[in-house]
Amino acid sequence: MPLFVILVLTIPLANAQPTDCSNFANGNTVQASAPWYCSQINVALTNYWLKWFPVALLAVFVSFSIASIIFGIGTLLRNERIRNFGVGEYYEALASALIVCMFLIVSGIMFGLIPGVVTGPVNPYVTALNYISQTINGLQKELTLLLNILAIDAFYISIKLSICSTTITCTAIQNLFAYTIQILFYAPGFALVDLQQDVLALLYAEFWMIVTFMYLAIPVFLIPGVVLRSLIPTRGLGGMMIAMAIGFYLVMPLLFSIAYYFTSASILQQLSYNTANLQRFGGGTGAEVNAETPSSPLVQTLDSIQAGMDSYWLSVLFYPSLIMALTYAIILQIADFIGGMAQLSGKLRV
Repeated sequence: MPLFVILVLTIPLANAQPTDCSNFANGNTVQASAPWYCSQINVALTNYWLKWFPVALLAVFVSFSIASIIFGIGTLLRNERIRNFGVGEYYEALASALIVCMFLIVSGIMFGLIPGVVTGPVNPYVTALNYISQTINGLQKELTLLLNILAIDAFYISIKLSICSTTITCTAIQNLFAYTIQILFYAPGFALVDLQQDVLALLYAEFWMIVTFMYLAIPVFLIPGVVLRSLIPTRGLGGMMIAMAIGFYLVMPLLFSIAYYFTSASILQQLSYNTANLQRFGGGTGAEVNAETPSSPLVQTLDSIQAGMDSYWLSVLFYPSLIMALTYAIILQIADFIGGMAQLSGKLRV
């Protein structure tokens, strides 16, 4: 036991000091595949870990002590079942000690090397956020122009011309093409505005969900999970917290970056095209003149926006739903592997 304590005290301290990847075995590989991890994420990770390191050591020491007590009771009572349970706890304590001793190396491989192999030297977290941010900005610009044109058309449609005679008999004369503008552009335009606002709300929700878990995953889930996994009563909870950190910090942003890689280019191109047409044909009297017939430019632009809604729903609804389902399934599998269970009290499934 004293030898174990000395090893645990010396190995991680040597491992926790640097704030780059130079101290890793295969550190050059991590640096080449994921330079963004070594310069950004590993620095923050090291700072958090240094604060929790003494607590993690204490938890591992307690875990080995409990395993020794259980094994000693089993040997004293000559109870093979209790003794085997103590041996199993030794293995669990050893696994916890390995996680603590090699924490930064494991984190570098998991959160740096694995995403780097998939996406190359491109930060998947920043990439996913950039794709979403670009889509939000493009969609907001298109929505602003469309709303301005609809406001001008609404004012034009509302204008009434009345001719009154000396007998106080008034005849209303409808604006030219007011009905066609209302039917062909104004009504469907506002319907598309409502749909695109829903798309915008989903994009903002996905953006802030990724940002939130980027900041919370390591200090709130990963590091406390390592400590809690070292103790018998909280092993399942610790395993679940580690799994949640892996799922929300590794799996979810990685899948989002891949999904938006295949959809963002076409969506941004379409947004740019529709925005340019709205600017070209919607200025001044063009808001009315270019929305009078089915072949008018603004009506055609509206049809183009409507045709692009399929890409929006695929990008902001179908793919995120699939990503969340995959993330949830992966979290359960990792929690079961790391923590030894994915159920609480045998009844409630996490």
